[in-house]
Amino acid sequence: MSFSELAASVKALVRVLRAGDLGAGEPVGVRLPNIWEYVALELAIPAAGGVIMPLSPALGEAELGWAMERSGARWMITEADLPALLSGRPPQPQTQAATSQTRYQGPAPAPSRHLRIVEIALTSGTTGLPKLASLSAKLKQATFEGFTTRLQVTQADRVLVMSPLTQGIGGMCLFCLRLGAALIMLHDARPTPETLLRLAATHQATMLVGVPTNVIRMLQSPDLKSTDLSHARLTAVAGAPMPPAIAEEWERTTGSRVCSFYGSMDAGQLSVASPSDPQQKRWTSVGRPHATTEVKIEPDGEIAMRGDTVQTRYWDDPDGKGPQDAEGWAHLGDLGHLDADGFLYVTGRKKDLIIRGGANINPTEVEDAIRRHPDVKDVAVVGKPDPELGERAVAFLVAGPPRPITLDQLKAHLQTQGLARYKWPEEVRHLEELPTKGPGKLDRQSLRDRLLT
Repeated sequence: MSFSELAASVKALVRVLRAGDLGAGEPVGVRLPNIWEYVALELAIPAAGGVIMPLSPALGEAELGWAMERSGARWMITEADLPALLSGRPPQPQTQAATSQTRYQGPAPAPSRHLRIVEIALTSGTTGLPKLASLSAKLKQATFEGFTTRLQVTQADRVLVMSPLTQGIGGMCLFCLRLGAALIMLHDARPTPETLLRLAATHQATMLVGVPTNVIRMLQSPDLKSTDLSHARLTAVAGAPMPPAIAEEWERTTGSRVCSFYGSMDAGQLSVASPSDPQQKRWTSVGRPHATTEVKIEPDGEIAMRGDTVQTRYWDDPDGKGPQDAEGWAHLGDLGHLDADGFLYVTGRKKDLIIRGGANINPTEVEDAIRRHPDVKDVAVVGKPDPELGERAVAFLVAGPPRPITLDQLKAHLQTQGLARYKWPEEVRHLEELPTKGPGKLDRQSLRDRLLT
């Protein structure tokens, strides 16, 4: 599809939405896979005066109902609505959301177009139900400038979007369109690594954007050796810390430079690495924070930020509160540190720390050490409740042939890595693959649940 064809489709959709009496600042849910119609609606809904609310196709009915009710949206556009919508007929209202008298009506109109809310983003809900983050035009512009500048995006780029466009990582790829880059779309919500490799080679992708899991699984694919990725100048990942050993192997195998980026739905994109950054910095950090963003590390190691990429309020908060404290700092629940050159390192989640006998064990550190074992394809370390020590570390391994790795073999390996003995896993379990959620993030909670059954 050309840009002129996309522009014509956007204009047509704007007319349809206005004919459907879309109100100024009214939210519209969009639940679509990675198809061109999603891109058109991402542009058309704000242009018609509305607020787009991306909804993952992976959400269940209860979660969708909650989001529609809480946001006050009348419409939820799905693939079933597209034939009518593209032929000029507005979508039908969702009955429950349209008739409810309890739904929240959203914030008052912004005093300027730059502060106008253009998108509602569902947060991950790691501490309970999700919240509805309000993303303004100003926040999106700051994010666009930071993301595309650091990754050196140009109109010559062809971007393979490996994550859903309805979620933050995939949604970042839409910014590349502003500079004339092309998007390579995936209709399949759960593409195989072989599919990703085939599309990257067929369309000569210059950028691959997704999560570390995508890279790990492509490295394990037997198709990798016969796939031409010579056009892929960079691979950008987010959603979880990129294991440095995986980054090194990917670059050595493909020649595509790994660049991590970091942020949250609550606070936008905070930090992005650049392909021109030193190799070791790219493999271990998430780059430097955006120029419009301040970052500090709290005494307990938690990352906090403030600036133009932080939303000012949650859509559904009746008191108009956002994620900031009284001084404007948003705390993201992630642990990390800044080095002397201003590079930010994310070392894990506060809630994922394993506390064994009063000593903290960062699972990411242990996982990085385990991944250096030649027979380990993937690993996750979680805490198991223990009446004596509080928690003990358990390693879930995805191992290659010829046979599973025993606990004694794992301990012997960790001794060679110089990892403190109290951090060693005290139990090993084997899986065919690690469970994931959302755009491919590791689902640690499901692993914890397995330990309780």
